[in-house]
Amino acid sequence: MYKEGLIYTIEQRCVGCNRCIRYCPVFEANTAYLVEGKSKVRINPDKCIHCGKCIEVCEHKARDYKDDTERFFKDLKNGKKISVLAAPAIRTNFSNYNNLFGYLKSLGVKEFYDVSFGADITVWAYLEYIKKNKNKDIIAQPCPAIVNYIEKSNPKLITNLVPVQSPLICAAIYAKKYEDCSEDLAFLSPCIAKKDEIEDKNTKGYVKYNITYKKLKEYIEDNHVDLNSYDEVNFYDKCGFGFLFSRPGGLKENIKVYDENLWIRQIEGQATVYNYLDKYENRIQKNEVVPKVIDALNCEFGCNLGTGTKKDRVFIDDVDYKFNTMKKDLNAKKIAKRYKLFSKKLHIEDFYRKYNTFNTSKSKEPSEGKYNSTFMEMLKEDKPQRDINCSACGYSTCKHMVKAIYNNLNVKENCMDYNKSLILKEKNKVEEKNLEVKKAFNEVKILSEKRLRQGEILKKSVDEIIKSIEEISNGNVENLNQVENITLEVERMNKVAIDLEKDVSSMKKKVEEFVNSSNEIVNISSQTNLLSLNASIEAARAGEAGKGFSVVASEVKKLSELSSVVATNTVNGQKSMINMINGIGKISDQLKLRSENLRESIDNISAVIEETTAKEQEISSTAMRILKE
Repeated sequence: MYKEGLIYTIEQRCVGCNRCIRYCPVFEANTAYLVEGKSKVRINPDKCIHCGKCIEVCEHKARDYKDDTERFFKDLKNGKKISVLAAPAIRTNFSNYNNLFGYLKSLGVKEFYDVSFGADITVWAYLEYIKKNKNKDIIAQPCPAIVNYIEKSNPKLITNLVPVQSPLICAAIYAKKYEDCSEDLAFLSPCIAKKDEIEDKNTKGYVKYNITYKKLKEYIEDNHVDLNSYDEVNFYDKCGFGFLFSRPGGLKENIKVYDENLWIRQIEGQATVYNYLDKYENRIQKNEVVPKVIDALNCEFGCNLGTGTKKDRVFIDDVDYKFNTMKKDLNAKKIAKRYKLFSKKLHIEDFYRKYNTFNTSKSKEPSEGKYNSTFMEMLKEDKPQRDINCSACGYSTCKHMVKAIYNNLNVKENCMDYNKSLILKEKNKVEEKNLEVKKAFNEVKILSEKRLRQGEILKKSVDEIIKSIEEISNGNVENLNQVENITLEVERMNKVAIDLEKDVSSMKKKVEEFVNSSNEIVNISSQTNLLSLNASIEAARAGEAGKGFSVVASEVKKLSELSSVVATNTVNGQKSMINMINGIGKISDQLKLRSENLRESIDNISAVIEETTAKEQEISSTAMRILKE
């Protein structure tokens, strides 16, 4: 689980530019990692010395720090009793710092102590220590970032750190032990790392708040405080040359007041001071000559443009002009007399301190085999590739990058050359794929042209099919119309057959009635013949008298015979006619049956034609769709 420190990363703003790694004086203080394929860099709190360089160089405002400004104002509003210690850089960061004190006093701050006075005590304590340890070479420690670096990254130099409290803590001890200050002490500070010093067990909790000038100004601006509307309030005490501590060489200037012959090395700025300290440690190990006092500061332009200030609002020439003017106004001889005064009044043991040895392991050195295997993973296969040293990853050499990867401080994806090699490999793959695609494209083109030709042939064939189908369809429509006409004719013929059947039936009845009449005529003729026979017999019996009657009887007989012949012929003709009528009826029945069969066949033909027409339309539609596609 990642733990945030005093300085922290705002991940959503970090773009992985690696400037923080590049400018950081501590190899292990940053870790690069990936979030959804994007590079980010976070701080390792256990290794960070809070030099503030990463905040200064980050153009994306992805680094920030914490201080106690908000807590300080909240506690004041809640009635907590607090007095203030102000660093000498207050004079250059707040032109109206006396009005600032007036504003803070209105909120409840009781007293204002000048840390410059604590610097005077520090100089006195240094000189006392040097006098008692003439063979000891020392590193001054007013700068907490320098102390952090030695404790965390070069602990061999701890024995060279002068065991005297910083000007801040000396001022706090003086206020507490010699001025009976009972309030909590808050430090108006130009430095982020002073928070570490305040919370260090070796400073014994004398100071409770680190309020940086930058955050203090932001608070005043955010709350629309007009400092000039408040009365001016001055420091409780007066300092000597201690205010010079806030500019480069300030300690050197102070010591020279008392001892001009002491060899003092003045060095400052993250770009040089930490490298110098490492070389200084090597020289000590080799018993080589070194200066008596190292006046080292983290910030290039001293505390006046410290890590907790708004640097764009302070110009170094203005600082020097102001401090040089203040220095001229002070009498060096009178300042020197403070040395004797402090020796009489102060107990030097009150201002001594110890240092910490942190159990923070240094990064491991990879074996030659591990260097080689990691280089291979980074696609650096030969020496020129391994010596590119572009520093884009944040490290000065590719070898340092391998070491960082080995110690889980970075990832190979953060190497620009690795990504370039990946891109080249991908480019080669893409080019190979392009050749394959080109080849496939040509094959497709050939096939396409072939299919185009086949398509033209197919189109022509389909056009012919469609034309033929349309002709068939038109013929089918005409056939369907002819079938419908035939159907109508068959229906008419069927109706005629039905009417004929009715007429034949009626005729048959009439003939049957006529036959019955003919049969009666035959019967009458038989009876007439019988009567004629009886009349002839009776005429014969009558003789002459019956002769005329006999003639009549004879004529009646002839008529009877003739009627009988006619009736018989009529009956015979009637029988023939009835047979013929029955034959006509049978013909009519056959005509009706055939008409029904014909109609059924026509209906079947019509259904087949309709189905064929539908299929032809479907085929035609499919052919049209094929042509469109």
